[in-house]
Amino acid sequence: MEIARTSRVVSAIRRKVGLSQEALAHELGVSFATVNAWERGRSKPHRSHLDVIHRMAEELGIRTDLMVLAIDDDPTACAIIEGLVAGASVPASIETTTNPNMGLILCGAIDPDILLIDVMMPKIDGFEVARQLAQIRADRMPTIVFVTASSDPAVAQRAKDSGHAILVKPMRQEVIDALLEAVANREPSSSGSVSR
Repeated sequence: MEIARTSRVVSAIRRKVGLSQEALAHELGVSFATVNAWERGRSKPHRSHLDVIHRMAEELGIRTDLMVLAIDDDPTACAIIEGLVAGASVPASIETTTNPNMGLILCGAIDPDILLIDVMMPKIDGFEVARQLAQIRADRMPTIVFVTASSDPAVAQRAKDSGHAILVKPMRQEVIDALLEAVANREPSSSGSVSR
């Protein structure tokens, strides 16, 4: 379980069972500071604790795979992304929305590991979604990947300047597989971006 997912799963277990960090720490035989570090994504549990957390999540019906959120004003594009993520070699769940403002709300609700954002949308573009998200979730940012059908070099440069990756439509299965694998295997100290 990658560190961001572990953090989300520990939080989900506590919410579902109604345990405080202290109570979960007592149940797992670790200190409060340890559970706090896991939940904040500052450290990763040892294998034995990870196995217990995974087992607890399974018993409670909490998913431990990657969570992907796609924001694209085109419902067809959302459906294509859903199909690519569903067919990926790395297990992942996906939520989609055609509404950028709903996407910001969903980021808080589902805590995605990866956020795929269409660049060109009416009223609020993908860059603005990412900017707003950084203001409200600076401590727990997902890996952000801009998605575009544009071949304009200025769009690619803007994505590069923002520190995030960009994928060009139409996306291919091997590209999504590589993205999911990169995020799943990301080192805890790495930032929320992947190689372009």
